[in-house]
Amino acid sequence: MASMRGMKAYGRYGSLGFELLLSMAIGYYLGRWGDRKLGTHFLAAVGFLVGCYAGFRALWIAAKRMSLDIERDERLERGEDPWAEPERDSDLELDEKSRDDKESPDGGKSRRP
Repeated sequence: MASMRGMKAYGRYGSLGFELLLSMAIGYYLGRWGDRKLGTHFLAAVGFLVGCYAGFRALWIAAKRMSLDIERDERLERGEDPWAEPERDSDLELDEKSRDDKESPDGGKSRRP
């Protein structure tokens, strides 16, 4: 992440903790407001849980984005095209399986799926 130009990385990922806390607080206070209006005692907990879900979902999405940024930076450092799609492991496994089938004496018919 060193090549993400410092402040850009801080701006993108530095606000995640604030976003998590803010989503939990908004959920809680909206639930508490609903409790007062409707005379119930459970909406604050429901709002808090919904806020937790929203905050952790945002955190998960940011972690996936960060992982992609790191992979792109590593490809750039190696001199590869950082925007090219990486090779998929499943495609490689299929190629190996078909090669093994061709090399076996019975053409891969004895192998179970």
